[in-house]
Amino acid sequence: TWTIVPALILVVVTFLSIPSWSKVKTRIPESDLHIRITGKQFNWEVTYPGPDGKFDTADDLTLDNEVHVPVGKPVVLHLRAKDVIHSVFIPTARFKQDAVPGHEILQWIQVTKPGKYEIPCAELCGFGHSGMKGYLFVHTPEEYQQWVKEKWPS
Repeated sequence: TWTIVPALILVVVTFLSIPSWSKVKTRIPESDLHIRITGKQFNWEVTYPGPDGKFDTADDLTLDNEVHVPVGKPVVLHLRAKDVIHSVFIPTARFKQDAVPGHEILQWIQVTKPGKYEIPCAELCGFGHSGMKGYLFVHTPEEYQQWVKEKWPS
């Protein structure tokens, strides 16, 4: 009988947390910044749609292991994996999500502090797993606009 009360508390807390969990995991905010992150043994392939805002067109920019975002702005992430399961882990953004081959998973982040942060793979993905890490560069709005101008000169 001593397990009944803790079990009931757990059930109540679980049901009370469902709206918050749903808000974080299923509602993607409106954003004009979308980034595709593809895990492959043993790096992150990061693709930015060009000025047309569409992936898989001639003006896309693809970088290895570099994610550039402006501070304080919601960013929609399109997560994929080419070979095995990888896990995108961005502790600064309180974010961790598996990337599964054959699926595109939409999630979002909003980082509140400028800086350079590691993006390790948090899923054992093979012999070179320990060296699989990228970097999240969080820029001020001015720095981010400068970075965009350098990558897509008008």
